[in-house]
Amino acid sequence: MNFTCSKRVFHEALQSVARAVATRSTLPILGNVLLEAKDGHLKLVTTDLEIGMTCVVPLDDSGNGAVTVPERIIRDVVSNLSSDTALKISADERSLLTVSAGKSQYTIHGLPADEFPALPEVASDTIIHFSASAIRDLVRKTLFAASTDEARVILTGCLLTWDGETAMMVATDTHRLAMKKVAASGQCSSPVSVIIPSRALQELLRLLGSSDDTVEVTVGTGQIRFSTGRVQLISRLIEGQFPAFERVIPQETHKHMAANRQEFYDAVRRASIVARAESNKLILKSEDSTLIITAKTGEVGEAREELTINLEGEPVGIAFNAEYLQDVLAVLDTETVEIGLTGPLNPGLLKAEGEPDYIYVVMPMQML
Repeated sequence: MNFTCSKRVFHEALQSVARAVATRSTLPILGNVLLEAKDGHLKLVTTDLEIGMTCVVPLDDSGNGAVTVPERIIRDVVSNLSSDTALKISADERSLLTVSAGKSQYTIHGLPADEFPALPEVASDTIIHFSASAIRDLVRKTLFAASTDEARVILTGCLLTWDGETAMMVATDTHRLAMKKVAASGQCSSPVSVIIPSRALQELLRLLGSSDDTVEVTVGTGQIRFSTGRVQLISRLIEGQFPAFERVIPQETHKHMAANRQEFYDAVRRASIVARAESNKLILKSEDSTLIITAKTGEVGEAREELTINLEGEPVGIAFNAEYLQDVLAVLDTETVEIGLTGPLNPGLLKAEGEPDYIYVVMPMQML
């Protein structure tokens, strides 16, 4: 194998696939990146057997071949080479990779390409097309509500459904629930309902960044593939039945409190400094058009914040986990948010003004 490639293109490709490299594994080759030059293209592949990533870049000059080398070593070498020179990379039959740039030359010990685990084929006629902004919105506004408790694996992922026109994503840890819907086109033989691991969605957000590329999602049996630009992300799906989340969504609320989202977020964030010392509890009470947010702990002290609100219905008195409020207020983009309430022991229903396809349900805490 031999090829010539600009340092910038090669380094960006390495960065794209780096997060799927196994950091702790009994299989040394999972710490490697597979480099495969073929027909004028270079394909980089990494996997930790849970997720896999590929990136394909065009080459001006190449000879076919493949090798695997430690990803961290080659990325560190390349990132420190002069940025204005082309890289000349070759590998021999002993899996020794040579990287040359200007007056610099490095030889890296690798492993044979045929020992690298093959990524699963995601063969399916179910393909969903999202704009980057739509799928970014879908994930960003729900993922934070997924559980981190590995004892309940089903809840450590997000439910994705699609009926051919509308895609919905839901996440819950039983204390709160986030649900978002967006329009999505594509093709399918039957409605989609799958649970995607949180880590795969976190990596998808990182890959997307601020990109405007279209994202193609292929849903297979036990696997899902996200394709955007030159990069593909493949992940296993979580098996099992997602909880019947519709039952926890309040069908009606009798009190409605509207507030400026940024002001609400800032007040919650400040008060949480005191609240996090003891159970993260914030108490919300209304007095006319003012919402008073308080937190009190014996170890730290007391916090009090006042916020102007519009209130419909009886006065509000309820306690919430500060983190659960802060998380949702941080990802919303609207100027105003509304919380619908029924009583101090009933879940609150938070909505964003002008965003009817998003809801957030949060369970209350005991006020005493």
